[in-house]
Amino acid sequence: MKFLKYKITLLSLVIVSLTMFTSCEDNESGIDIIGLEAKFVKEIESKTISFINVSNGATSYLWNLGDGTTSTLSNPVKRYDNGTYTVSLTAYNDDGASSVFEETFIIDGCVDETAENIDPANGDLNWTFLNSDSTFDAFGNIGGAVVSNPVLDAVNSSCFVQIYEKTNGCETWSGVGVELATSLDFSTITNKTFKMKVLAENQVTDVTLRLEFMPFPNVNPFQERIATITQVGQWQELSFDFTNVTSGTFKSMIIYFERNTACDGDIYYFDDITQE
Repeated sequence: MKFLKYKITLLSLVIVSLTMFTSCEDNESGIDIIGLEAKFVKEIESKTISFINVSNGATSYLWNLGDGTTSTLSNPVKRYDNGTYTVSLTAYNDDGASSVFEETFIIDGCVDETAENIDPANGDLNWTFLNSDSTFDAFGNIGGAVVSNPVLDAVNSSCFVQIYEKTNGCETWSGVGVELATSLDFSTITNKTFKMKVLAENQVTDVTLRLEFMPFPNVNPFQERIATITQVGQWQELSFDFTNVTSGTFKSMIIYFERNTACDGDIYYFDDITQE
């Protein structure tokens, strides 16, 4: 009886051991699978999305970016046109297990600029800030750069505009300007009214559009017109009428906001300079 009891006890230990071993193996495999989780969050600036990978337990990734393109980067960045997109992230671990996370979103924000003319030799100006080459240069210690449109509204829904920041301590004569590739010849051009979309972030003010013979110091002869911003926080279109100018060539274009006033940090934006 003791011998039989010993054999039964030994057999039970073997069964228990095998059960524990099998359970341990399954549990380890389960930890890998359960611990693997694909997930991302996103940051949107204009229509550019930065995908931030927050997956757990993964060593490689495959993104389907929703527009027919893919990526194996951990954190891809993608610019989208307006539309609806479903983006999926598949995360893999070293054992070949995978986890999928997807999200559908709508891009219906700004409208991409598709055309621009910044050279009068090619016809009427159509300054849309399509690319960095179309930036007006800031002078007098103010801030000026092409940035994302801060307010999308019915007047201006384009993606990119130029900021004009009257930085504290800047010169009262500060402004932004550009040397045109070809002079505006007022003896030959037909459309002499210039329009420009503007946005005042802090306060209303006058805007000056100045045409100069050449860049400083050879500015004479020059012509300038003034229009007034009448609202804050919304885009509006201003007109600068040069129709009574019948002659002269002008290669330098200057823009002033709050001309000859103290610089106290006010911020303005402008866009879409056209001839009509």
